[in-house]
Amino acid sequence: MSTLKSVVSAAQARDEVRDYVAQELGISPEQVQTRVAFNRELPWVDGRTRPCFLVEWAEPNGRDGVAIAGPYTHNFFEFSRADAYQLGAQNAWRQQLLNLYAGCELVVQARLTQPLTDVTDPTRLAIITQTLEERTNWRIAVNVSLREFLRLGTDEYYIFNGSWVWNPNYRYSHLKGFIPYGEKTLMELPKTGFIPVKSHSPFEAIPPVGEDGAYPGELVSFIIVKNNQILETRGLDLYARTLMNQVAMFYALGREHGPFQIDLLEQQ
Repeated sequence: MSTLKSVVSAAQARDEVRDYVAQELGISPEQVQTRVAFNRELPWVDGRTRPCFLVEWAEPNGRDGVAIAGPYTHNFFEFSRADAYQLGAQNAWRQQLLNLYAGCELVVQARLTQPLTDVTDPTRLAIITQTLEERTNWRIAVNVSLREFLRLGTDEYYIFNGSWVWNPNYRYSHLKGFIPYGEKTLMELPKTGFIPVKSHSPFEAIPPVGEDGAYPGELVSFIIVKNNQILETRGLDLYARTLMNQVAMFYALGREHGPFQIDLLEQQ
């Protein structure tokens, strides 16, 4: 995942990322090109201010990516440089990567220092899953399975595979949110193992089930639950959500606890 060498200059950051990527790819460090795309003194999770460097890299066969060197070094092999740029405007994609960086550190820290970090309580898991699949809600989770779990202090984070189906017994009001039509009635869903879902906005009238049998809803791929609360991911566009799907736990923790904030700083 990462090295624990803290870097304090752009030159050190370039060399650190070059050597790290070369080792991971099994090539010579001289074949890896690096450049610093962002650097700031930023507060870290330990309360101290640390230098942080976002480094872009490329190798001769065309593979490229982004890494961060600071309190430790981490390379996002899940993303190419083009992927990273799709996470938002100039400072937005940098912020997303910094949040992932912090989330990665928090996950590793928890797993190294806390006993039973990855062990769920089966009763709580069953209750949360049942709540997600409750058919009187305005949206109903389908095709649900637990992908990842982490206990961080007293907080519990659940990453589920799944999608949403919109309950046609509700309408949406911009003032009051989702309002049931008359009595809240159970939504009839087929008893199949997998329910096809059509991507559809929850803020428009809900159409009937299509001729192909697919239900209107949202293909979200992952659902994040912190304790008993769903952490919404609607702010991500489809491409960004597809990328974050690969690192959903890092995304959840970095968004909740990430110490780095660059949004209000000048772009460079």
